[in-house]
Amino acid sequence: MSLLTLGGLTLGGSAAVVLLSLAGRTTWGRYGSKWRCWAWLALCLRLAVPLPLMPQSERRAPIQMDLPPAAVTPPAPIIPGGAPGPAPAPEPKEPAASVPEASSSPDVQPPAPIREPSLSPAQIALGVWLLGAAAFLAWTGAAHLRFLRWLRRWAAPVTGGEAIAAFNQLGDRLGLDRRPRLLVCQGLKAPMLAGLLRPAILLPPGALSGEELGFSLLHELTHYRRRDVWLKTLVLWVNALHWFNPLMWYMVRLVERDIELACDEDALRALPPQDFAAYGQTILDAVARLRGKDGL
Repeated sequence: MSLLTLGGLTLGGSAAVVLLSLAGRTTWGRYGSKWRCWAWLALCLRLAVPLPLMPQSERRAPIQMDLPPAAVTPPAPIIPGGAPGPAPAPEPKEPAASVPEASSSPDVQPPAPIREPSLSPAQIALGVWLLGAAAFLAWTGAAHLRFLRWLRRWAAPVTGGEAIAAFNQLGDRLGLDRRPRLLVCQGLKAPMLAGLLRPAILLPPGALSGEELGFSLLHELTHYRRRDVWLKTLVLWVNALHWFNPLMWYMVRLVERDIELACDEDALRALPPQDFAAYGQTILDAVARLRGKDGL
């Protein structure tokens, strides 16, 4: 991978981010956020692999070399009677001028000073990029490890009958053959879906009941059915590779917004119209708790 390839890729990705952002504003009412999630997925898949589309060998023009014409020996003249005549005698060559031998100089030249190898600007830029990507991944990995330790300490399986009954009912309604784990976690402010290989829905202890519990489970189960955690992980990897580009950080916010909107659109399809307002209020209350407010 070269810096030119990475630079060209991030410039093209920046243009795509701007176009998708403008398209989302101009076609907000005509197209839903679901198509934008598919567009983000296609863009992130390209940005996640910083390699040229065409191999390097195919992009280079073949080298053509003009070879000198081969020396042609003139044919021997044919004498009437069938016998070939004698070949022409070669032209006499002048004796080469004698070159006097160079006399060895008694003076010995001092050896040239050895220069230490210096880093080129391209190597310095590559090192800075690698350090930034490694620091980003290390910081993200450390935060993930802290979250896992917190789950091992405070998370426990849900034992309440109301939550388990609503969870199973909604799973059947959404047609989920495989379902995430259902855990209750101390210190959690709002329900959330976490985990890539072993996903789990985390609920705050004793804070939800009735319609609010059902709407919250519907929202998180819809995230699980849409596999939104995988898209968020891909976006995180793209952000690590293109950490130097401010538009990539802006893209992360746009993708997270469209993921939530697309999830709400799918969740509302499973509800009757008279429940739309109550579902929306439940989501707004959850966002307010995450922001540390009592209400909006």
